[in-house]
Amino acid sequence: MKPRNVVLFITDGHRVDTLGCYGNPILQTPRIDAFAAEGIRFTHSFCAHTVCMPTRATIYTGRYPHIHGVWANGVELRQSEVTLPAVLAEHGYATCAAGKLHFEAQQRYASQEIAARPDSVHPGQTVPLVDTPYYGFEEVHLTENFLGQEYVDFLTDEFPEFVDRAYRRQAVPEAAHELTWTTTQAIDFMERQAAADRPFFCHCSFHELIPPCHVPEEFAGHYAPGDMPVPELREDDLAGKPDWYRQCYEGYVSRGTQPDETELRRIVATYYDQARFLDRQFGRVVDSLKTLGIWEETIVLFTSDHGLSLNDHWQWRHGPFLFDQVINVPMIWHVPGMGTPGTTDAIVEQVDIMPTALDLCGIGPEPGVQGCSIAPLLADDDSATGRESVLIQEREAPDLTARGMDPTSVSQLGVRTREWKLIQYAGGGRGELYDLRNDPGEFVNLWGDPGYVRQRIAMEGLLLDRLAGAQDPLPVREFDW
Repeated sequence: MKPRNVVLFITDGHRVDTLGCYGNPILQTPRIDAFAAEGIRFTHSFCAHTVCMPTRATIYTGRYPHIHGVWANGVELRQSEVTLPAVLAEHGYATCAAGKLHFEAQQRYASQEIAARPDSVHPGQTVPLVDTPYYGFEEVHLTENFLGQEYVDFLTDEFPEFVDRAYRRQAVPEAAHELTWTTTQAIDFMERQAAADRPFFCHCSFHELIPPCHVPEEFAGHYAPGDMPVPELREDDLAGKPDWYRQCYEGYVSRGTQPDETELRRIVATYYDQARFLDRQFGRVVDSLKTLGIWEETIVLFTSDHGLSLNDHWQWRHGPFLFDQVINVPMIWHVPGMGTPGTTDAIVEQVDIMPTALDLCGIGPEPGVQGCSIAPLLADDDSATGRESVLIQEREAPDLTARGMDPTSVSQLGVRTREWKLIQYAGGGRGELYDLRNDPGEFVNLWGDPGYVRQRIAMEGLLLDRLAGAQDPLPVREFDW
């Protein structure tokens, strides 16, 4: 049998409720929706962490953050880690990454005036070209949270009048946009491999949707701020959460970075505009595979590294929050010749992506990989049920500095089942417990409620079991020193 190609399309900060196929009544994502209609869509897919570097390392190693070691943004993935493209390359695959990988740190944080606003980004802050192979990729075209040097060179040659605007994350035409360039690099790679009749693995990923989005001129202003949804806010919500939730909110307010409702609606409108543009780029990838005649030879996964808080529970942006708007991510598979198109509520995790891709390519599991292949779920195996729980974590998030907090003051471990969620904090004495059947919005914290002590203890036991299981099998790895 001819080896299957693999395309992994990863968005950044993509909430499941900002896709038409996941029920959004306003946002137009027709290409992704059509893809979902022909594929298998998971409603209960979860990330292992809340920010980019840990989640992307988990996707590519099939291992949890406390094992692969990328426990926060700014902590680089060890070169000794075995990645999905490295394994596929060993089996004859051509491998390419276009866009955002984020295996290495390429930005500073708030204590060093992180680039959180367009006017704080200046020429010279670019991601340089990298030597290949790079974490298993034979070919790399990087644009990360900062612009990639290769993209800047393209702009300088083809659109010199827009170089400064791109650096400042201001609107440029679609043809000059970073996402368009990234998609073009992925398509060019796939065309070359199809011509050579060589199986390939292609990573295509963008640094946005994290606001503020720099939407191409042709897509900006499509959605009216007044039409944008805003989250339900309850006055007593923060009172029921651990103190650091309020500290985060007040820290942003004191710095003038917590949006009011008018500003939030404007920001969400740009988020929707950018999602509409992203849908176009994903459609280009799918169309290319079909034009090349290799659609039915190619596994395609559409997913995101993490979700995003758009003022849910009075919180802005993503880490270090573990509520579902941040940890529930889209996951849609197209696997030629397998399964009936549709939707499943089976619980799956990011650690499952690497072993699933290898399994679908006929390659056995790697030592130390902690995820499980979900190929049986994709093949309509009636005995396949998915996971019973999700392990989630967040440790000393550098993002807390932007809120005026000490990152070492908050470390979390959590476990989520279909009906309950527990979050345990280092140091004891505080936590969160939610009855997701009756409180899907996670507004009522039952941690200190005497009527739920037994449930809390049961969930704490499950968390310990998941942590113990996440240590086994121990990886066979060489140290870096």
